[in-house]
Amino acid sequence: MSEFTEIAEEILGDLLSTHGFVCVDKVQDLAVFESTTCTLTVGHDSQRSSEVFMGLNRRDGTCEPDFNFGEVVRAASVPSGLQPTGYAVRDEKSVRRLLQEMSALLTTYCVPLLRGDRSAWSKLVSQRDADATHYAIENRVRLALNSATAAWHAKDFEKVMEVLGPLRPMLGASDRAKLEYAERKLRDDGEQQ
Repeated sequence: MSEFTEIAEEILGDLLSTHGFVCVDKVQDLAVFESTTCTLTVGHDSQRSSEVFMGLNRRDGTCEPDFNFGEVVRAASVPSGLQPTGYAVRDEKSVRRLLQEMSALLTTYCVPLLRGDRSAWSKLVSQRDADATHYAIENRVRLALNSATAAWHAKDFEKVMEVLGPLRPMLGASDRAKLEYAERKLRDDGEQQ
């Protein structure tokens, strides 16, 4: 296979130079392009995963870490059916195909980001914040559901209520039914005493 950076420069070069980017550094599997406002890094992990990666960041250092290509295309509202389904490559032909696909998506959807447009960057930052919030909520719910399942099997209905109660709006039908059962069971047990 030709050197990855040469392929990347060949495929991305016209797009990037149109928006003021120049290649400022390249080593065997990594090329760094900069404009007055942005840095775009493209690389190939030839030693482990054999995946192509692309990162985009502002040059002013306000965004860390780099935004990966998936974040960039989601924030640019690229339809999910057009987004790459994977970044693993096995040969020069697949590297070229993936980089051409990424270049086409950048050209069609991401030019405002490449130009350093503040509103496009604000949307990208907001997307990352929303993703982080969603991830934190998913983890909180998953941990709560694990705890509630253990409490359910132990017939500790007070614990089921304590764990699931605050999450009621996020519960599926089955877990909501368990919560309602636990509430009834505790209410009925309280009335019998």
